Amino acid sequence: MTYQAAAAPAASGSAGTPDDRSQAFRAVEGGTEVQSGSVLLVEAYAAIWIILMAWLLVLWRKQRELHGRLDQVERTIDRAAASKEKK
Repeated sequence: MTYQAAAAPAASGSAGTPDDRSQAFRAVEGGTEVQSGSVLLVEAYAAIWIILMAWLLVLWRKQRELHGRLDQVERTIDRAAASKEKK
């Protein structure tokens, strides 16, 4: 159902004052802009979940890369300590 502001009758060609305008909304029959509220709700939740999963995937990949780099640093430190002990 499309809603449109209800307009007060204009006085002989004048636009009228803001006080003359109605503040109520009434349904316009035959409108083409009809959206189901439940469909929009599901689409919003789906968008939020997709964004959340993409963000978690990016974090997971960064954490995996960081663990790899830390392992490499630990191996380098172990090698340096072992070579220092040999001397």
